[in-house]
Amino acid sequence: MSNSLEQGELETFESSEGAEIMRNGVHILTATILVVAILMSVQMSLPLAVLNLLLLSVFAALYFVGSFYLERMNVAWKLAWLVALTVVWIADILIASAGIYLLFVLFFLYLRILGMVWGSIAVIFGTAVSVGIQFPQGLSFGGVMGPVVSALVTVAIFYAFKSLHEINTERTALIRELVDTRQQLAETERAAGVAGERQRIAHEIHDTLAQGLSSIQMLLHAANRDLEGEVNVDKARERIDLARHTAADNLQEARAMIAALQPVALSQTSLVGALERMADGFAATGELDIAVESDGAVHQLPMKLEAVLLRIAQGAVGNVVKHAHATRARITVTYNDEGVRVDIVDNGEGFDVDAVQSRPAGLGHIGLAAMKRRAEEVSGEVIIESTPGHGTAVSVSVPLISSSH
Repeated sequence: MSNSLEQGELETFESSEGAEIMRNGVHILTATILVVAILMSVQMSLPLAVLNLLLLSVFAALYFVGSFYLERMNVAWKLAWLVALTVVWIADILIASAGIYLLFVLFFLYLRILGMVWGSIAVIFGTAVSVGIQFPQGLSFGGVMGPVVSALVTVAIFYAFKSLHEINTERTALIRELVDTRQQLAETERAAGVAGERQRIAHEIHDTLAQGLSSIQMLLHAANRDLEGEVNVDKARERIDLARHTAADNLQEARAMIAALQPVALSQTSLVGALERMADGFAATGELDIAVESDGAVHQLPMKLEAVLLRIAQGAVGNVVKHAHATRARITVTYNDEGVRVDIVDNGEGFDVDAVQSRPAGLGHIGLAAMKRRAEEVSGEVIIESTPGHGTAVSVSVPLISSSH
């Protein structure tokens, strides 16, 4: 298990940029040592010089040819290549002392091919051979320390390169993970933005187009009843005219929504005026009395706050018309220094607030969910109070500080 793991690490290291730099450095070192060893042949007798040149040539051929094909060799061929180089090196140092410097090259090859554990054992073997060959001539301090220091330096250099490679690999993996995480976060935020925008549009359609279409449908049904007996034609025409005006308003709302404009009602008048116009339409549709009142110093609000208050009031009054069976309703706008509050109160049948809000969204209370979400967007709050048989009160309050967000 550990051998296969180390082999995998070696293969990864071999493919790294640091390994390429080390390989090029060892090639240059090998060529330099071979040149020095060849030049040392001039100090030797002719037979020994010829033999030295022959051994150095074999070493050079084995090294450079083997290095070229090393990536395509299997483990057995790599080991055979190391053994061949080691044998030629031992043969050369028996006749020329300069050949001992090739041990430096072998140290790097041992570590590169065998890994830190087995490579270090091979380095110890090479160091022992280089020291043992000196026994016949007598050991010296330099003769022992030279190979030992060379071995330690080579192991330290290789270990440093390998450690830097591991750190670089971990950093690369971390950067890749961070990039992936950022992409996933961006996709999540984009998906959340799309979902939020879809929900916002759904609420916008519910509070404008759906409410308007519902009013038109109710007006046309009422006009149809008036025409059935042909006893109240004028009332039927009045309802049809109101339905036509409501359709025109809805068309304006649709165009404003598509163009991402402010609510049409607010572009033409103040919040109180927009609420009065909205109340008149719903009052005629549902045949109930809707009063609009204001309390406090009426002043212009940020467009975003007015739009939220108008939409919530539309949703609340739409629910009164469709579900409450009320005869009267009152809309009160209260202005103060901290914020604005809009109260919608009716004398209808009322309902169980907890029971309705516990239903899944889309099963009868999308209007209530839309109200609360709209208010939260401007740091506001919607409070709904109702008891079956005793009417309903909807209160929405928004702070003026929300206009800065």
